[in-house]
Amino acid sequence: MTEILRAFIRIFLLCLAINAMRNIGLCLLHADGLVNISAITALIVYSETHSFALTIFAAIFVTLAIDTSFIYLTKKKGASDIVYGIAMNLILRGLSGFMLYLYAGDLAMSSSVKIDFNVNIFGVDIFIVLGLLLSLIYYIFLYKTKSGLELRAVGLDEKKALFRKIDIGRANFTANLFASVFAALVGSFLSLSYFSYFTENISQNMGFISLALEGFSTIHPVLTPIASLVYAVFNYLAGSLQSLGFINYKLLDLIPYLVILLFLYFTKYSKKIVQ
Repeated sequence: MTEILRAFIRIFLLCLAINAMRNIGLCLLHADGLVNISAITALIVYSETHSFALTIFAAIFVTLAIDTSFIYLTKKKGASDIVYGIAMNLILRGLSGFMLYLYAGDLAMSSSVKIDFNVNIFGVDIFIVLGLLLSLIYYIFLYKTKSGLELRAVGLDEKKALFRKIDIGRANFTANLFASVFAALVGSFLSLSYFSYFTENISQNMGFISLALEGFSTIHPVLTPIASLVYAVFNYLAGSLQSLGFINYKLLDLIPYLVILLFLYFTKYSKKIVQ
C-alpha cells in the first residue's frame, strides 16, 4: 500500500503542476525537465546542508525561475509553449547531468553521493504528507474561492477575463507558484526519498503520462486523482509480476498505459451517455 501511495504522489503532483499551467492557457510540456533539474538541485543542497526546508526552498526557487521565463516568453514575447517545452526538456535533462558531473564527478548516476533521508511525520514520509496537504489546498483554492474561479477563467478565455477586469498578472503568478512547488516536490521526492539517488532522466518521462492523466480533469476534476491512482496501482502490479518472470517484461510495461487508455475510453463514453 505504501509503495502504491508513493507512486501515486509522484504522478499526481506532476498532474497538478500541469493543471496549474493549463489554467492560464499554457501546456507544461517541460514537466520532465523541471523534475530532473529540481531532483539534482535537491540532491546537492541536501547532501551539503542536511536541511529539508532549505532543500525544498532551493528546488522551488529553480523551478520558479524556469517557469517565470516560460510565462514571460510565451505570454509577452509570443513564443510557442510547445517549442519551449521541447527545448527546455532537452536543455534541463542535459544540465542536470552536467551539474551531477560538476558536483560529484559521476556520470549518469550519483553513485558517490550518499543520501540518508528519513524525515517522517507520524511515521509517514514527509513528501506524502506535504503532497496530500498541498493538493487539498490547491483543489480548495481552485474550486471554492473567487481567486480560483478567476484563475480558471483566465485559462478558458484570457481576453474575456481581461475584459471583466480580472488581474491576469496575479493569475499568472499564482499558477506559476503552484506549478513550480508541485514540480519541485516531485523532483525532490525522487532523488531524496523514492530512489535516494539521482540518475539521468530520473523523471522516467512521466511528464508525458501526466499530461494524459491531467486531461481527465477536463471531464471532471475528480477523475485526475482517480486516474493517477489507477495508474499507480497497475504500475505497481506490473512491477510485481515482473519478478515472477513468466510474462515478458516489455508486455508488462504496457499494462499501466493500456489501462489508462481503457479508462479514458470509458469515461468519455460515460460522458456521452450522460449528455
